[in-house]
Amino acid sequence: MAQPQSIDPQDYDVLIRRRGETVYASYCPQLEHIIKGTAHVEVEDAMKAYILEYIERLKAERQASGASTQA
Repeated sequence: MAQPQSIDPQDYDVLIRRRGETVYASYCPQLEHIIKGTAHVEVEDAMKAYILEYIERLKAERQASGASTQA
């Protein structure tokens, strides 16, 4: 599957699953990434941060490729 190229955070879904009282996981289907933790907010915030980091990498790659094609 091709990696998504959107730089809009709202284009990325965050799904949360709970098992038992203290086992949580967040999943982003677009990035095929799972984060596990012990609290709902913990895994939700961690996934949102992961998505934002992914978007920043995309922006940096675009900027670098734009700069290299202009050189």
